[in-house]
Amino acid sequence: MVSESTEAVNLSDSELIQQQNKRLLLLEKDILEAVALGNDPQQILDSLCCAAETMLQNSTASIMLYDQQREYLNIRAAPKMPEQVIDKVNGLKPGPDSGSCGTAVHTNQPVYVENTCTDARWFNFRQLAQDFSICACWSHPIRAKDGLAIGSFALSSYEYRPPSFFQKRLLNVAANIAGIVLQREKQEQELWDLAHRDLITGIPNRILLNQRLHHAIDCSHRQKTKLALLFIDLDNFKKINDTHGHKTGDKVLIEAASRIESCIRSGDTLSRYGGDEFVLLAEDISESYNVGAIAEKIIQTLSKTMYFEDTSLVVTPSIGISVYPNDADDAETLLVNADTAMYQAKANGRNNYICYEPELTRTIQNRLKIEDELRFALLNDEFVLHYQPQYSNTGDGLLSVEALVRWQHPDKGLIMPAEFVSIAEQSGLIREIGQRIVKKACQQGQQWLDKDLKIGRIAINISAVQICDGCFNFIQKVLDETGFPAENLEIEITESLMVQQSEEVLTELHLIQDAGITIALDDFGTGYSSLSQLQTLPINKLKIDRSFITNIPGNQNGEIIAKTIIAMGRNLGLNVIAEGVETKEQASFLLEEGCNAYQGYYLSRPLAAADLEEKMASNEFISPLYF
Repeated sequence: MVSESTEAVNLSDSELIQQQNKRLLLLEKDILEAVALGNDPQQILDSLCCAAETMLQNSTASIMLYDQQREYLNIRAAPKMPEQVIDKVNGLKPGPDSGSCGTAVHTNQPVYVENTCTDARWFNFRQLAQDFSICACWSHPIRAKDGLAIGSFALSSYEYRPPSFFQKRLLNVAANIAGIVLQREKQEQELWDLAHRDLITGIPNRILLNQRLHHAIDCSHRQKTKLALLFIDLDNFKKINDTHGHKTGDKVLIEAASRIESCIRSGDTLSRYGGDEFVLLAEDISESYNVGAIAEKIIQTLSKTMYFEDTSLVVTPSIGISVYPNDADDAETLLVNADTAMYQAKANGRNNYICYEPELTRTIQNRLKIEDELRFALLNDEFVLHYQPQYSNTGDGLLSVEALVRWQHPDKGLIMPAEFVSIAEQSGLIREIGQRIVKKACQQGQQWLDKDLKIGRIAINISAVQICDGCFNFIQKVLDETGFPAENLEIEITESLMVQQSEEVLTELHLIQDAGITIALDDFGTGYSSLSQLQTLPINKLKIDRSFITNIPGNQNGEIIAKTIIAMGRNLGLNVIAEGVETKEQASFLLEEGCNAYQGYYLSRPLAAADLEEKMASNEFISPLYF
């Protein structure tokens, strides 16, 4: 190649300027064409450095850029620079005396150091200059679209010299081109992130997870290794969004992602799969990498209280685990199996993990089949009510009845609630089923009243879903439509609901009670209600859970609990009813202790409406408690 000095001898000044301008234009053209073609940005930046070096003999070109925190500069491209120099200059902090590059970025102006041995800006780097024969160094800031410096383009010379007009233009053009390349790279990265990363948490999304999962399975197949998927679902996340708003919900997702990442290896992939679901891909697992232990660590870490300004929340996870190749040999089935195990973890009480087993698939398939049949049951009006009599301790006979749902299946016959209620709750169908029960019970109750049949109250079980979803307005509408009196209606809520009471639930219950409807606390003794709760809750009646009745009399603990509940109710002014009374001895014990009312197979099994009506018409309800 012809040197600059030779060019100067052979060419006039105007010809030299024309030649230099032509070379700069060709450089710009070649680099911008590479950008337009979508070539690798790193290759383009390296080529830019090499091209600049050919225009300044005995020099090395380099590009330094800010780190993500905009605190330090690191070498991005310097194909001819010795590795020892790169190691020493990486981590350069911009400032007024930070050499040529650090000063140029700090001032956002070009810096031309002609002699590194005498220039004050190189005082702290003179040993570096001496060790590697850096005599002069010219640097131009690389600017972003907003004009802020994001790095520098530099030419380090092995000769003491000032830059010519052309060399200053060369630095300016190279810095501008580098800025264009980096801006294009940033835009492409942003587009890639939009397609592959979750907008809220910043972690990989479902698309990127699927790509990495397919690649990981290929690698595991070749290397004969295992990988694991952990399907992580945040329990009751919808309630957080509904109660505290989506802004707080987003903060929970961000915090959850951060906490999970703190539990995993750097090479693992955590993704947000959608909604409140995360999937962890752990590659190359072995006996030393206990997936169950990782799941337990995630559960413990996530379950710690989260604090957001004036809000504190406890978020628990349910986790399902599947392993390649043990549980599946393709990505789709592996994900399905982990998801299946996660749903089983929820069914087992949440805040735990389950490893996939083939039996789970059969369980889920059966659950989905029942769920579909429940939808048809609603369309075909297959739900019927049976009524179990409740007796007073005064011996006056029928006090009230409890409406109990049955599913009149077209093929399987009469199905008890234990076989379908939990599935209805998980699928969300329980709300519509519950509303159907309320309507049927009130319609039936009014029909009995029209016939002058004395039924007292009709007690109906209300699920937590109904209580939290405008329950009072719906009940009042049904009462208005059917004409059934509010004082003849009783709703039963579980004690577990009251332990998790919210302002919304309490508001609904107060509205219900103020309308003259009786509220009974069902399954009492199993949900750990406190005495202070019983004093403030809008309830009229306690129902002793059948588990405390089964072994009395004779079981000392059971007797003590039953006596305590009866005495507690009496002192609080609440009626107490025992359910599950199946023997004469149980009935006698409860009568002696002053229990207000009873129900159970000893007294009467649940009856179809027609059978109950027939017995009421013939006055057959004489309490067997007195004999």
